[in-house]
Amino acid sequence: MMQKQIFKYGDADFARFEEALGGGAIPGDFFHCGVLVYNGEKPLAKASLYYNPAIHYVDDATAMVGSYRAEEDGEAVKLLFDTLQTEARSLGVHGLIGPMDGSTWENYRFHDNADLPLFLMETQHPAYYVQQWKENGFEAIAHYYSSKTNRLDFVSEEVDAIRTNLESRGISIRPIDLDNYEQELVRLHPFLLTGFESNFLYSPISLSSFLEKYLPLRPYLYAPFVLMAEDEGEVVGVFFCVQDFLDEVQKTLIIKTIARHPSARYRGLGHVMAAQIYASAREMGFTQIIHAFLKSDGTSTPISQHFFAEPFKTYSLYGKSI
Repeated sequence: MMQKQIFKYGDADFARFEEALGGGAIPGDFFHCGVLVYNGEKPLAKASLYYNPAIHYVDDATAMVGSYRAEEDGEAVKLLFDTLQTEARSLGVHGLIGPMDGSTWENYRFHDNADLPLFLMETQHPAYYVQQWKENGFEAIAHYYSSKTNRLDFVSEEVDAIRTNLESRGISIRPIDLDNYEQELVRLHPFLLTGFESNFLYSPISLSSFLEKYLPLRPYLYAPFVLMAEDEGEVVGVFFCVQDFLDEVQKTLIIKTIARHPSARYRGLGHVMAAQIYASAREMGFTQIIHAFLKSDGTSTPISQHFFAEPFKTYSLYGKSI
């Protein structure tokens, strides 16, 4: 007989929810409850419901569905979503979006083609997940892509001129100080809150959560691939890149995060920083660069296109009214 159980943080058996269907630790920020559907001792579907009051979709409060895992069992998935919707309505929201683990600082989006090989920082899921969501009333509300290039020989007199102009006005670019990594993250935190605040479904992240998320990355970073731009001691730009350690065929660098201060004073800064990343990657023997997780109409798209990158993967975020 199919049954469901609702979990809250602190429940004595919360680990049962986390571990079901091969899941792991559940992000705690904005977590409202977890729902597990099972038959006997066999788990069939689960998801977390998050409520982040800073996130609105179409000017309305919404909840998020994340930590999704499911077997190919339509009845179980329907019971899961029916339960999630009931819980969401109790919060006074009128929509669900997902997959999203509480905010865009955490995992979100489904692959449009989940059978393609993964690169580092992508999440793996069965291809049938998308159809399960569509069968329960979800439609795509945003589209994203990753692009790649094997052309690292970028040369541009225009970008060189922009660099010279920026330097003449006291704007400098330097690698992150990994010996003082935590202090550097503390400096980056307020800048990123400002740099991302115009992004789709943006919400702020606390300093403690930011450090918890990024401090563990320290062993995988190489300073020339994490660049900070500064103007009179203030952070005004950042490029965050990491090697794709999953790629066993060639040496690939992933550009994960691009942000700059919105002032016109820093126009062209992103292109200058990208050119520096390309030059460092070429010098270190990298043969491919991936521009990861770009929104189809986002501000980072021109940089990706200017630096020879072509889309090779797409992703979607889904939503529905309830």
